[in-house]
Amino acid sequence: MNTSAVARLLNVSHSTIQRWVTQLNMEVERNQLGHYQFSDEDIALLRKIQDQLNEGIILQKVSISEKKIRKATLQKHSEPNKEHDQLLERVIRLENGLKTKADDVVSYQLLQHRSEMEEMHKLVKKLEARIEALETPRGQHFDYFLAAEEAAATKKTKKRPFIKMIFGNRKNDSSSWSTADSD
Repeated sequence: MNTSAVARLLNVSHSTIQRWVTQLNMEVERNQLGHYQFSDEDIALLRKIQDQLNEGIILQKVSISEKKIRKATLQKHSEPNKEHDQLLERVIRLENGLKTKADDVVSYQLLQHRSEMEEMHKLVKKLEARIEALETPRGQHFDYFLAAEEAAATKKTKKRPFIKMIFGNRKNDSSSWSTADSD
């Protein structure tokens, strides 16, 4: 049976079956295209896994006591390779350079954000002052004008003697009379 058929049989998704096989290191046969081909024994084992998961056991702690466990083989290198060490050193240098570069970029971005926030704070303060100026009652301006009108109304006007009003000021007028007589 293929993966999709087993998934339908167990009422789980296709990817769930694949995850169980890979995480539990099950040894399952494959066809020419590399797809899993499940035997009856494999399906029975998958049912046991499903039962354990339904009981609340997490996938990492599921135990399978069958012989169908995939065995990995490790190849040991007898002698450390000089090229390997050089590549490892280069990778470490690159990682350190990336960390430094990333730190520099983050620091720069933080400084930029801080300056933008300070500018925004200044703008907010300016806007608050403007709003407060606009919200102040305009009655103060009217009070100023009313006070000016009252001051003008209470200003004492000099009463000029009636004769001076008719004939004018003698000092200024006498000079003009005398010049007129001399002609």
